[in-house]
Amino acid sequence: MEESFVKRIKDLMRVSELRDVTKHTGFLTGVEQAEFLQTFERTEGPFLCGGHTDPERAMAVFPASYADMDAIPSELISCIRITPVNKKFADDLTHRDFLGALMNLQIERDCIGDILIKENTAYIYCISEMKEVITDGLTRVKHTEVNAEAVSLSECDIAPDLKEMKANVASERLDAVIAAVFKLPRAKASETISSGYVFLDGREASGNAAKLKEGMKISVRGHGKFIYDGIEAESRRGRLFVKLRLYV
Repeated sequence: MEESFVKRIKDLMRVSELRDVTKHTGFLTGVEQAEFLQTFERTEGPFLCGGHTDPERAMAVFPASYADMDAIPSELISCIRITPVNKKFADDLTHRDFLGALMNLQIERDCIGDILIKENTAYIYCISEMKEVITDGLTRVKHTEVNAEAVSLSECDIAPDLKEMKANVASERLDAVIAAVFKLPRAKASETISSGYVFLDGREASGNAAKLKEGMKISVRGHGKFIYDGIEAESRRGRLFVKLRLYV
């Protein structure tokens, strides 16, 4: 996957440079974004854009020399606000419900970026070409009738809900922190890592002993995700009190 992905984005960059036009990918996963950043870490111009602050999914953009950089996000990405027609009788809608409704419109997954939900209203980032497909076609999510309308990107920038936490751990090893955060036996945390269910800044964790760094985003499939904020204090016996922010 990595070799073909890198070839594809390098081809996009060459086309952008040869024709002096702005080119972009679909919305990339965390793993693909990490690969993009590694490939173009010393290259000026290409950048990631998800339409809002700290996106989970973002497209790789290769701008033309004349491009208005401030205008690119709103040119390439649209935001759709989805609201229940009757909030009183609406289902309690989840990320999966909204994504499933979009997939039922035969939209490719990489055409959809982040789906942010607040008070049963979803803000969906999509490639601009899909805007009318969604606003015209999305009328129901689960059993709930909904309205879909395009709004400006500034109206969609909803910060995720984060719960500040502290954990008492023996070390900053990945398995120790995951076990403490999600209240798992250490053996279960190790098994989860070795099964490939844990990702550090979008890349699959290489092993149980990986040490966490401040600001790192950890995702554990089936349990949740959090941002690691480092060590706050150390006990006389060498135990560590670490800080983190858990996505809720």
